[in-house]
Formats: sequence, structure tokens, C-alpha cells
Amino acid sequence: MIAMHKLSGIYPLQQILYRNPPVREAPLPVEPTVSLNAVVAANSIVIGDVTVEDDVFIGFHTVIRADASPPYYIGPRTNIQDFAMIHAHPGEFVEWEGRRYGVYIESDVSILHHGSLHGPLFVGRGTFVGLRVSISAATIGRHCVVMHGAVVADGVRIADNRFVEPGRTVWTQEQADALPEVPERYKTLNADIVDYYCRLGKAYKASTPLAF
Repeated sequence: MIAMHKLSGIYPLQQILYRNPPVREAPLPVEPTVSLNAVVAANSIVIGDVTVEDDVFIGFHTVIRADASPPYYIGPRTNIQDFAMIHAHPGEFVEWEGRRYGVYIESDVSILHHGSLHGPLFVGRGTFVGLRVSISAATIGRHCVVMHGAVVADGVRIADNRFVEPGRTVWTQEQADALPEVPERYKTLNADIVDYYCRLGKAYKASTPLAF
């Protein structure tokens, strides 16, 4: 991991990276910790104890708000696209490697435009979350594909390599356990998007004034 900066301020393109206000559920004001190799696009907001790792792409008008149930973790090479929202229910957590998190997103995850993710939440490495997907209080395994418009809720646990079809609602564990494996045609979908957004983020930083 390259150098990380604790950041607090309002930046020239209206990126807001700021400490959370103290409330009972998040009593200590903590600034975001953002890799110097991450990309934060114009008009995005990152609040509170959020760690953003190398090569993360945070798109335009995206909100990541750790003012309840911090900390949050955003793993390397994850892309969180325009108008996405990440938050958590106050006082509820997932556990990962002996520590509690409101939201934990492993590496190489894609969250497409208008995705709404609400913790307590874990999203495993290499998982694809499609357009306008809503996830609340769930554990999503590694290398899953959650297609556009799907809803996943109510504390379900989805195993690795599972497929949620477009518009599907998964809110019981029985439904989660019955999900099929990712079809062959979608197995490279996420890797292609991760590669694109890693390259795109570097291009934005090198060639435009639209991100830092």
C-alpha cells in the first residue's frame, strides 16, 4: 500500500472529505484515510472513519457516509460509480478478522451507478453489483454477480460465486441458499470493469481537472 492521507476539507471540485460529527453511535470525530493513489471525482462526499485503499475509483456525486457504525473499509481496485450511496444502520456491524465494521468491501469490487448499499454489510472480493441495486444488512460472498435492479436484504448471507438475476429480491436465507452459480457468460464481467476503472482513474488524474 502506498502512502495514505487523513483528509478533511472541501476541495476545489466540491469533493467533501470530512470528519464525522460526534453522536452516540460514532462518538469520535475521525477523518477519512484515503490512498494517494485513489481517485475521488467531483461532487463526491466521504464522511468519517472510512479507509479508501489503492486504485479505488469514487465516481461523481457519490456519497460514503460513516456517521453511524464506523469504521468503513473500501478495498483496493474497487470502483464505486456515479450517484452511489454507502451508509450503515446505527449500532449494527459485521465482523471481519476480529474487528467490527459498519461496511467492509474487499478488493476488486464494482458498484455501478445509483447503487445503494446499507450496512451492516460485507461484500467479497471480485463481486459485481449492478445498476440501481439495493443491498441492506447482508453478506455477499466473493465473485458474485448481483444484476441490475436487484434487492438483497434482511441479513441474508450469499455464498461465493452466486448469481442474482436482474430485478430479483432476496430477503430470506432460503432464497439466498437457492441462488445459482454465476453463468459462464458473466464470469469475466467484473474483472473487465475493474480493469477499465483502474485505467480510467489514472487517466482522470493525469489528463483532467475532474478528480484528485
